[in-house]
Amino acid sequence: MSSLTPCLLGKKVFMDGTNQRYYVVKYEEHSGKKKKNVLLFDQDAPVIFAVINHDGKFLDSFYLSNKTTEDSAQALERYKQIVERKKRHKVTQDDLRDSLKSVDDAKMKNEHIKKHLIDEHLEDIKHLWPSRLLTLQITEGKSENSLIIDALRIAVDEANPVKSFQFLTLHRFDSLIPILGKHIESQPQLIDEISNYYLSHDHKDIVEEFLYEAVKHIPMQEQALIEKLLQTAKRMDHIYYSNVLRHVLGKFFNRVKKETGEAPKDWLKEMIQDRTLKHSIVKELKKKTG
Repeated sequence: MSSLTPCLLGKKVFMDGTNQRYYVVKYEEHSGKKKKNVLLFDQDAPVIFAVINHDGKFLDSFYLSNKTTEDSAQALERYKQIVERKKRHKVTQDDLRDSLKSVDDAKMKNEHIKKHLIDEHLEDIKHLWPSRLLTLQITEGKSENSLIIDALRIAVDEANPVKSFQFLTLHRFDSLIPILGKHIESQPQLIDEISNYYLSHDHKDIVEEFLYEAVKHIPMQEQALIEKLLQTAKRMDHIYYSNVLRHVLGKFFNRVKKETGEAPKDWLKEMIQDRTLKHSIVKELKKKTG
């Protein structure tokens, strides 16, 4: 299985064997399925344009002062547009430094800092822009509960779930993907999109946590959606010899008892129409009951 495409934002690229002179990737965009266009910076100035394949190897690079191509010109133009938009956000350098601290340790002299961070995340998610906030978190962050991450969780909850999925994978913040399970009713395609993506890269844990979150939010009479989720759990068990289907059933049964008063097995008969799935569930229930 192929590995997850790395996020290059914040990566240092050393230009000689001394490990002293380097440039930093501060802008990247996909160019097809297996390539990225990136801009390498010296401080705040873009200096080099490069084309990099999906596993981080350079395919082409040149100094922007020596050469221009259509792709490099477009990357520079998009970067400049993003910079201009960022100027509208009322976030100072002090705010950015403060945003790296944990929620408990941040001074928050700017009482609106959290709203500004959320707004910037939302704009980046909407346009699928490379995030300066997440680049900062990647390069300098020491707290997994920083204001940046706290604001990102809120933004992911508010934004278009499909865009959030794309944004999180672009920046390799895969650990937040399970949050999207709460949007399963409005975006049922996420079951296939997330499971296909992560299972093809052998990341079962993310899909598992996503399904467990989704179970909490599916209306108890959404037959097609419930069956789809159970099919995905069954697929995972087939691949990994795991017990995801059993755990998902247990979570559904707990909801049935608390919310409907109906017998779980009666509810299950109404929900499951696919015979193969029904057979798999019967086998799991027999295991569970001995």
